Amino acid sequence: MSRGDSAPAAGLRRGDIDVLAAGWITVIAAHAGAGASTVALAISDAAATTDRRVHLVETAHPRRSGLIAAASAELGTDAAGAWRRGSRGRVTIDRCVADVEPGGWPALPISEEPTVTVLDLGLPAPENLAQLAAARTRTVVVCRPTVPGMRLTEHALSQLAEQPVVVAVVGPARWPPAVHANCGPRLRELRSQGRVVRVPIDRRLQTAGLTGDRLPRGVEAAGRSLAALLMPAVPPRHRHRHRAAAVQPGAAGETQ
Repeated sequence: MSRGDSAPAAGLRRGDIDVLAAGWITVIAAHAGAGASTVALAISDAAATTDRRVHLVETAHPRRSGLIAAASAELGTDAAGAWRRGSRGRVTIDRCVADVEPGGWPALPISEEPTVTVLDLGLPAPENLAQLAAARTRTVVVCRPTVPGMRLTEHALSQLAEQPVVVAVVGPARWPPAVHANCGPRLRELRSQGRVVRVPIDRRLQTAGLTGDRLPRGVEAAGRSLAALLMPAVPPRHRHRHRAAAVQPGAAGETQ
């Protein structure tokens, strides 16, 4: 996969995209600087309030990480030294370690609690987007309300036509007329279905970035709206054994 949402770069091995488990939530940027990490964290925090354990995995190189300071406590690296782990309440965050090629996705210890897995994939390379389209995840496409943003979002949506998709638009509530005029058919359809969610821009986040502090209220609310579209309302406690069996082994050989 490409790392980060600022520029494509060498990252996870191509084969790893094939082990995405059905039901995982993948967050991608439609274009550079869209805000995928903020949206992924907002969804993770919202999911954590629904009596679930949440695993947030970021594939960005540390130099482009949006989640580098999002954990409230750092827990060290895995045995292979490929993933750096932190905790944020009921959210466990794994981030790539520089210059170490991960052999697979990181795994959490087996637990009786149901787990939501959120992948912050940043800006995918074209070949990775095509591979993602073949997976059976639930995808959030993050963009800004600009003319280029709308065009690039429509292109991403056209590649993900077979997936359940939600669009997160980071910016003001009112779009300029030119932005409305450049909405493609897929984006217009999702708007009519209530599957486009506005994420407000927060000045504190623009200055300080994502930290271990609670997200601003408006961003939290957007995360809850996105989570409600992506997940069942009731935690699937009675299905936790089936879910654990369905997920592929992680980097340490544990089953999530």
